[in-house]
Amino acid sequence: MAGEVQKKPRWLLHWNHLQNEVVATNVCTGCSGCIVACPHDVLGYDEHWHPVLAEEARVDGAADRCVHGEKACTMCTRACPRFRAWEPEIDEFLHGRERKPTQKEVIGIHQDVLLVRTVDPDWLDKGQDGGFCTAMLIWCLRKGHIDAALVSYVDDEWRATPGVATTEADVLRAAGSRYTYSANPLAYQEAIDAGAEKLALVGMGCMTSSPPMMMTRGARKSGKKFVLTIGLLCSKSFTDDIFEDLIAPKYGLARSDIVKMNIKGKLQLWTRPGVVEGDYLEVPLSECHEFTRPGCTTCPDFAAEHADISMGGLGQTGGWTLTIVRTETGRKIFDEMVSEGWLEVKSAVDEDPAAVTLMRRLAAKSRKRWPVHLRSGRPIEDALPGVIEATLPD
Repeated sequence: MAGEVQKKPRWLLHWNHLQNEVVATNVCTGCSGCIVACPHDVLGYDEHWHPVLAEEARVDGAADRCVHGEKACTMCTRACPRFRAWEPEIDEFLHGRERKPTQKEVIGIHQDVLLVRTVDPDWLDKGQDGGFCTAMLIWCLRKGHIDAALVSYVDDEWRATPGVATTEADVLRAAGSRYTYSANPLAYQEAIDAGAEKLALVGMGCMTSSPPMMMTRGARKSGKKFVLTIGLLCSKSFTDDIFEDLIAPKYGLARSDIVKMNIKGKLQLWTRPGVVEGDYLEVPLSECHEFTRPGCTTCPDFAAEHADISMGGLGQTGGWTLTIVRTETGRKIFDEMVSEGWLEVKSAVDEDPAAVTLMRRLAAKSRKRWPVHLRSGRPIEDALPGVIEATLPD
């Protein structure tokens, strides 16, 4: 009937569906959104960056049968940014439309592509590339836009772990990229227990897609706490084995001697003074590929398409952050920072077209990773026999 409001069908999908369609098929990126959203605290994280169901919550001991799911709890599937038609749903929620299949939007829906750097020399030195992420978190804390940020820290052995930043000193301690995986949303409960109500999340696209997924599918108790998402451009992350099985034995560099990492066509490692000649070491990326984290092999999102603002170090000119302004939230904060003189800004399209071209090429390459049988958002049981195995990467 004309004018009649169409109700959404009731969401009945739960852990059994998530386990069998996402986790067991290896399209799970380990973002930990389902763990954060679980109201019964029965999902944990294993050594393969996958969620696992606690023994006490299993029906007849089955790892894919949750007692709460079979009683109608659906929070885990509502939070998962790789379950069913996740991409068009998030696009509609954030932007009111789906991404267009054009070269311009191969990096996702966006407003601007810019080169940005902080004007503070200390933050520029401690941060990655242009230090924009560091400056943005500090600005948001000072202005009261956020109470805390979910970030990653590294210990003395260069192990990346999720953590909470509530002060400028915390933000500076978290500055820089790791290239091994840290599921930053896992620090959510620590922040909430400390009284935080307004959270920023810094993470790769797999992580920053989860809060808007929570909001659009109704897992709002957790989702509404995230008021800002900062996405990091990412083609892959590595397992910790890269330190023990490559960097230490071949290059003689202990992970405890590393002080900074970057990727610019090669893995770049800065060390404590006197450890290696020039305190700097380069490792060819061709030697690193075998240490790719399994969850990255099917991830289609290089450009962190569902963050409020995305950023990375692709710029061919050093000391600038390649930045994608996406949502009105990202735009408002960015414009205020510029108006208050916190940032230097240039057009990436005009000043570094090679970086923009490279970003689009890497985004297009990542999109091909997503298995063909999942691109329609259909459940796995609708796929033709054998198509799952045929479409997963080697």
